[in-house]
Amino acid sequence: MLRPVLALAAASALLCGGCSGDDSGDSDETGLRSALGRVAATDDTREYVEYGDVALLTKLAAGRDGRRYLNLVGYGFSPLAPTYRLMADELHFDPSKMDGAVVAGQPPNHAGVLWGDYDVDALERALADRDIPAETDGGGKRWKSADDRELDVDGPLTGIARTSELNDIRTAPGTFAYSSARAGLDAVSEPGGDTLADDPLMRRLSGCLGDAAAAVLTAPVEGDPIAYGVGVRLTLAGEATEVACLTPHGKPSELRDHIEQQLKDGKAPSTRQSWDELLPGAEVELVELGTVVRIEAKTGDGAPLGRVMQMLLTHDLAALAGS
Repeated sequence: MLRPVLALAAASALLCGGCSGDDSGDSDETGLRSALGRVAATDDTREYVEYGDVALLTKLAAGRDGRRYLNLVGYGFSPLAPTYRLMADELHFDPSKMDGAVVAGQPPNHAGVLWGDYDVDALERALADRDIPAETDGGGKRWKSADDRELDVDGPLTGIARTSELNDIRTAPGTFAYSSARAGLDAVSEPGGDTLADDPLMRRLSGCLGDAAAAVLTAPVEGDPIAYGVGVRLTLAGEATEVACLTPHGKPSELRDHIEQQLKDGKAPSTRQSWDELLPGAEVELVELGTVVRIEAKTGDGAPLGRVMQMLLTHDLAALAGS
């Protein structure tokens, strides 16, 4: 199974148009940990999670050194990012103006939720004007634009939805949820008590990443038994730390030693750049009760961010781990 490329597509589309885990095995509540609590723990959602502090990333991207943050804008709502301007124009809902977002699962079994203030009435009128059927759901409404996982090229949201990501929608004050199927929508609108925040693997990876403003967490896949968490911690002052977390299938100390050696004299397969050039001054340690290997690297002023996400997508991170 290939690792997903949702976030890379999101960053490309948008370009065009504090805390850390420790040896306690637990960490203070962070935006990432809170976001995991919004998603039910299912076989689908455990495969892949993407999170973004939308408000912070949008603010930084609009600032004086904004270009270095653009690669991170769209994390947490990457299925919607390629058409976010069209959504704002046609549906009166702009994902980039929400506070935070998380998407879980691999296409076509992914689902996402964004939280923050928006004009619920305006969005619901736009959906109703397109003759999308709705049903009352507690304090919100559920909308069904197509059958589960159906790709309807003549549907009411054609052009706004690239595939089936908006087949099921739930609107409510403070949240907007979406999925390709009803079960996926349930996972992010009615997560219940068994959420990803309490999933052992996701909890360790999120604890290792700490208060990341953008992050991706992936479970092991066929051919690569390592679970990964990658993210970027940011401050409003412009300080940035790239973080990569790996849960090894063997002894964590052996993986740590291997990575330390590679960072000294190895090269990334995709670019043939030295690791020391890609992750200058990187530090490697064991965290989460010694079960997770963490790599941290400070980025220089003005340097584009999201390098560890790119390394995950190109499989350079797997190569660094010897997987």
